[in-house]
Amino acid sequence: MKFGKEFTTHLEETLPEWRDKYLCYKPLKKLLKHLPSTGGDNLTDGGDNPPPPPPHLQDWFVRILNEELDKFNDFYVDKEEEFIIRLQELKERIERVKERSGKDGVFTKDSEFSDEMMGIRKDFVAIHGEMVLLKNYSSLNFAGLVKILKKFDKRTGRLLRLPFTQLALDQPFFTTEPLNRLVRECEENLELLFPLEAEVVESDATAEEPTRGTTSYASNVSPSLPLGEENVDIYRSTLAAIKAIQGLKKASSTYNPLSFSYIFGNQDNDSTGAITAENSDSDPLVGSQSDKDTDQEDSHPPE
Repeated sequence: MKFGKEFTTHLEETLPEWRDKYLCYKPLKKLLKHLPSTGGDNLTDGGDNPPPPPPHLQDWFVRILNEELDKFNDFYVDKEEEFIIRLQELKERIERVKERSGKDGVFTKDSEFSDEMMGIRKDFVAIHGEMVLLKNYSSLNFAGLVKILKKFDKRTGRLLRLPFTQLALDQPFFTTEPLNRLVRECEENLELLFPLEAEVVESDATAEEPTRGTTSYASNVSPSLPLGEENVDIYRSTLAAIKAIQGLKKASSTYNPLSFSYIFGNQDNDSTGAITAENSDSDPLVGSQSDKDTDQEDSHPPE
């Protein structure tokens, strides 16, 4: 599936209140159609390339993209700060439940399956889904920028993609290391909140040390856990975002530093990597399926 359709599909499936925070991909794509083209298919009868568009067009386009970066950064930073506060509040709620259990800070059977703990579990599942969704928000917007920049360069004959991509890599919305730590911390708590049944301390248990196993919280979540409609929406949106990113990674078959598999792989490893003229995809020997998809999109008439 072409990136434009992938992006549109994700917007339709994501949380409604997030939709206007994403890249205006379709409007930008339509905007580029109205720029004067210097592409090879527009040669004159004399074989000469048409004159390049005036420099002010690039300045104007960069201003538009900078406004998009500001939008990404504002939303991303606000959500990240919100997650820090919500995660701390959830941890404090857990401690209060433990203190009231009267078992030296250890969950009893009654406290483990109380309505309060069920509520805490639901809230942890919700915030974890939103954190993963924010990571994919970062990746999808970056991917959209790269696509739009490639279209701009192809349309105008300029070389804006390389410097602007490097600028985007250093933006707060693509600096996901703090968010990765929050996700890991959230998952550690989820492991504890969804224990195996044998791990639950009975209210009349003796001082015998309970046996603990290592397992994933997801495998222990009861399918009847009432997550609530709002959490189901988060779950569905997160799955849609993950599917879109996986599609982008599969579409790129090389380790080109501007390919999605390279960039998103480094993002997952908390390292973005610098892009230089020497390792960019300006080398004709380096190609990616993502560029072919862009060419296919450009070959279609304006929508």
